[in-house]
Amino acid sequence: MEKRLRDSDLTPTTPTPSADNPSDGMTETRALGRRYLPDAVRFLAGLAFAKDSEAALHTRFLAAKQIVEIAGVIPSATPVAPSYEGAGNAGGAS
Repeated sequence: MEKRLRDSDLTPTTPTPSADNPSDGMTETRALGRRYLPDAVRFLAGLAFAKDSEAALHTRFLAAKQIVEIAGVIPSATPVAPSYEGAGNAGGAS
């Protein structure tokens, strides 16, 4: 006989917060970033620049692109969305 699920069984639950307030969460996240970021950059550099890397060319490209993004050397290629509030009236209405 099949067991019927109640609606409460199908409703997703929210996870408990990892910090008491958002600023504590950001502090913890920055601490983790400072701890693990050097290892992540070494790993990505190994993928992208190692002479005997068996990674595909696309994977090497993505690893190099991620290193550049982490370093913040090249500005993002994504254009900034235009602001309609400060642009004035484009429709010509006075």
